[in-house]
Amino acid sequence: MLRLTIRMSQEPEVIVLGAGILGCALAWRLAASNLVGGEAILVIDPQPAASQATSRAAGLLSVARPAARSHWIPLVQKTLTIVDELNRTSQSVPLHRCGSLHLAASARTQALLADYEATASSNDVSCHRVQPKKWAGRLPWLDLKRFSEGLWFPDEGYTDPYLLTSAYGAAARALGVRFSLGRPASLVENGSRVAVRIDGTVHTPTSVWVAAGAWSNSLLSQLGASAPQAAVRSQYWITERTPLANGAMPIVLAADLSLYARAELGAILFGLRETNGVAVASWQLPDDLAGFVLDADDVAGHATLEACADLLNHWSPGLLSTGLRHYITGPSCYTPDGDFLVGPVAGWDNLKLLAGCNGAGIAVSGGLAEAAVGYESGAANSSGPYLPTRFGSCDVDAPAFLARCIAARAGKTSG
Repeated sequence: MLRLTIRMSQEPEVIVLGAGILGCALAWRLAASNLVGGEAILVIDPQPAASQATSRAAGLLSVARPAARSHWIPLVQKTLTIVDELNRTSQSVPLHRCGSLHLAASARTQALLADYEATASSNDVSCHRVQPKKWAGRLPWLDLKRFSEGLWFPDEGYTDPYLLTSAYGAAARALGVRFSLGRPASLVENGSRVAVRIDGTVHTPTSVWVAAGAWSNSLLSQLGASAPQAAVRSQYWITERTPLANGAMPIVLAADLSLYARAELGAILFGLRETNGVAVASWQLPDDLAGFVLDADDVAGHATLEACADLLNHWSPGLLSTGLRHYITGPSCYTPDGDFLVGPVAGWDNLKLLAGCNGAGIAVSGGLAEAAVGYESGAANSSGPYLPTRFGSCDVDAPAFLARCIAARAGKTSG
């Protein structure tokens, strides 16, 4: 493993624990805000940047949301604006603006499309109704005659999560932010403040941000604290290369079969949101996800495919007839109410949390980082919508709590 040695020319004012998508985005936005000099920000991660859960994400940049999640829309819009900004500053971030097509057949999913359409209209998001069967040429793997309604979002797309995180990191480094990768850190009490120990040296900065994704609870447990989230299995498959994935393929979201899909280098990437999900306790996560299996009884996701086989054969006969080449799975952090965690951790003067991606961490990364900066500037107050304290005291490894987080993922319908 590459180990980077840093020389502390000054004591860090802000320490960010985690060099995934949220940690790197936060470090850059903090430095760019001029609230803290870049050289006073230190990002620490025991693994290479973006090498864990971030690199396993599907990378959808979905603005479309139901009314209950309309407050996510400006967060995603902020991320899209930042991607354009990064590309203008020579940080190459691929952004495939292929648009997204939401499909519906049942009364339930038709009502869902109406919700999305009304929410888009009230938030000035471009979308319009389309006839599904007219998309047959672009989506030959779907039986579009079975869908009665379609809603088209022309400005949506997807990105490469690893490259976006790398761009956040490069932009942060350009502003002087220091990174210490391949070196674990621990949290220790220092009165009412939290200190960070790394390589035998203890730092007590003005702010400690825990942005370690599924590993946030492993860190916080050192203080007897916790993040009210659980690591829930997220999974998707990538088919063999196929002519069914033509260059005009949009992102597809079909709630009738709990499916999302997009093109992936001449193949089809698709995910299925299973009803009976899997979550792991924080102590079960290894330091490195390489080779880790979230469910020993379903190593390759076959149980989910079998459970959805009838639906897929009914709605998408071309998909399962195409061979599968890759199965990607990783921990996605869900909260009981399916919303984010941003703000101070109760009981500590300088400890803050940026977590609870709820399957949208890539899309909202820029917006959540901006929200987190508000707690450094004083613009955010103690009644913010994402405060970790809203759940009170939680046993985050208890089966009942894990079940609530699994249910939050199962109920998600957006990208």
